[in-house]
Amino acid sequence: MHLVSLTRLLPLLLALLLPLQVRAAALVTIVDGEATAIDGSRALVVAEGLKLGNDTIVRTTAATTLVRLEWPDGTVADLGPDTQAMVNPGGLARGGSAPALYLLRGWAKLASLGSAGHPGLVAPRVDVQAFKGALVVMAGADETWVFAEAGGAPLLERDLRPASSLALKNGEVYVRMAAAKGRVAPRPTPAQMQRVPRGFRDALPLRTAAFKDKAVTAKPAAAPTYADLRDWLAGETALRRPFPRRFAALARDGAFRAGLVEHLARHPEWEPLLFPERFTKPASAPR
Repeated sequence: MHLVSLTRLLPLLLALLLPLQVRAAALVTIVDGEATAIDGSRALVVAEGLKLGNDTIVRTTAATTLVRLEWPDGTVADLGPDTQAMVNPGGLARGGSAPALYLLRGWAKLASLGSAGHPGLVAPRVDVQAFKGALVVMAGADETWVFAEAGGAPLLERDLRPASSLALKNGEVYVRMAAAKGRVAPRPTPAQMQRVPRGFRDALPLRTAAFKDKAVTAKPAAAPTYADLRDWLAGETALRRPFPRRFAALARDGAFRAGLVEHLARHPEWEPLLFPERFTKPASAPR
């Protein structure tokens, strides 16, 4: 009988056993352009009326104008062009409260249009915590900024030692270049405002009621490739832990598996699934 090395498998086992924080599903209420939702090994065409559960990844194209997500409490997140975001990322709960989004790249406009505050979002270099009002967030490879269009918000600058926090006030803009400490200006520059997606410039009412009792059948999209998910698979540890379980079916595709193997050092949690023989000990020789 082969014995599994529990020491080497422990991180994977813990990932599979960790409870996921449950939040209400997000409802897609506006789609202007094209977008894809990746839910485990399924890829779906994003359409109005589609519900997105925890950890669903949404990808928009460079030509997408707007994709709006609404939650039952009046929380809203608008996604702009060339954006990748994860809905209700359970692995990133902070203080018992999970953010509405993890913004890996691109544009998001957040608004609290109900009585409850907005739970905020996390991006690679900033944590926008719970707030009331409306914010525009941009996350890029070398630049992150947050504009307080209405109201304000507490921010945490991630990966700084010592940790840094600040309170963004109405009208202010926070800008962080690469890993340097960010700065706050009393208002965004005209050049910054010109970059804001045009879909974010109008105040839009809630549209959840328009989809009450309407069932939407999701249309399948092409299965995600390794290149489609590469930045997520090599992302921060808290996000990556569940991926071998969520995307296990994709690893049966030869090209996807080849990408995993080639870049295994960037996401080592896949090793037990790809090479289970490395985690077994040969049976003891009979005496």
